[in-house]
Amino acid sequence: MSRIFGFIREILLARWTGVSSATDTLDLAFVIPDFLFYLSAGGYLAITLIPILSKIQKDKLVDLNNYFLSLLSGLTLIFGIFSIIFFMFRYEIGEIFGVIDIELFVQVFTPIIFSQVFFFSGAVMMAYQYFMGEFKYAALAPVIYNLSIIFFGWINSSTPESTIYGFAIGGFIGSFIGHIVIQVYGLKKIGLNVKIIKPKIQDLTHYFKVSVPLIVGQSIAVMDEQLFRIFGSMLSVGAIASFRYARRIAILPVGVMAQAVGVASFPTMSNLFVREKFEELKELIRQQIAILYFVNLAIVLVLITNNAEIISLVYERGEFNSSDVLRVSSIMSIVAFGILPWSLNQIVTRSFYVQSNYWYPVLVGTSSTVLATLIILNTENKSEISYATIIISSLFLYSLILLATLKIDGEKILNKNLISDLIISSVIYFVTLGIIQFLPIDNFGKFLYIFISTTIIALSFIVSVSVIKMKYVKINKVR
Repeated sequence: MSRIFGFIREILLARWTGVSSATDTLDLAFVIPDFLFYLSAGGYLAITLIPILSKIQKDKLVDLNNYFLSLLSGLTLIFGIFSIIFFMFRYEIGEIFGVIDIELFVQVFTPIIFSQVFFFSGAVMMAYQYFMGEFKYAALAPVIYNLSIIFFGWINSSTPESTIYGFAIGGFIGSFIGHIVIQVYGLKKIGLNVKIIKPKIQDLTHYFKVSVPLIVGQSIAVMDEQLFRIFGSMLSVGAIASFRYARRIAILPVGVMAQAVGVASFPTMSNLFVREKFEELKELIRQQIAILYFVNLAIVLVLITNNAEIISLVYERGEFNSSDVLRVSSIMSIVAFGILPWSLNQIVTRSFYVQSNYWYPVLVGTSSTVLATLIILNTENKSEISYATIIISSLFLYSLILLATLKIDGEKILNKNLISDLIISSVIYFVTLGIIQFLPIDNFGKFLYIFISTTIIALSFIVSVSVIKMKYVKINKVR
């Protein structure tokens, strides 16, 4: 439901603001808050905090509840201080990003920077609930957040500028209700006496020692959107918004499918590794990689062959016009390929994490980010298309290096059978693409063309996997 409401939020944003400087301002206002959240390892709290809590519960050296409350108080305090510091330099940040309307930027940036405090504190509380086997209150947070943004954006939708201010206010209120109020209630429901206590330095030090690899090294898989926000601000008005709209559609199947597979399989992968069932673990990883690659190739094909039709169907209304469709669809024809590395990373990175190998993927990802930055700075063709190509190419480089070097018990995951499956999947993709090119586009309406082309792609991939023998991509009969 969170993904659905988030997607609706983007559709309404396009309707109320279009591809405009106001939309660019909203994206730029998120650069520092998002980066601050990444540096806190907020997105990885379930990976970093749960093992810590498990060890404390097992060893019983300190009281688990007091440790958690100390960590929650200390991290919230640190995060709040950083937010205040960035708030003090809000005008300077706007000038650095070359924002056209500084006052609008400050107006939007203020609620967004402080809502990150709620996000981070909420993420800590959610991780504790996950650890205790409670999920429903954490699941409510992003739903409330997105609904709040939609509501306040709607009541302020008279102009693009007032709309993005409504989005910012809605995010602030939604994050407080969903990530603080609801999560405090969730902690109380599982028996934790929530109170503010004086944080202990040793507790914070313990946490940072575990999470430091994820804090200091943000990979291209996390930073791709930030790179385009930063360098897109140097391009024409609407460049950042165009990338945003294209990326939101492309990232949807990743969040719904690949991320779910990665999160759900992580406990199984961890259990197999601990029990030293390495052969089962290697087969599981290879199956997930092969199947995700196969399925996502079909999704990529749907998006690139129907990019203009899909963009028009999803966004073309209100402030979002036909020229915006052409602009965004040209970017999506490139961004759509990012689905492959985004999806594979959900499995490959976790395969390193399950072995307690955090630094290597971090160093590879950070190196890819630096390389992408240097290429963008030195490219002569400064355009939306070239920047998108560089960033997505860096994503592929990052994923390929990790996949090529991933080993379990000394054996590489990328064996001959897996390589064969990936090649066969790619051949099916190109053959199907060739078939689609012969469709008489002009004879079909928008909806009919999407339906026919998607049906052909689906049938092509289903028939191919039924006829062509592959090691890891199979259609199993369920009795």
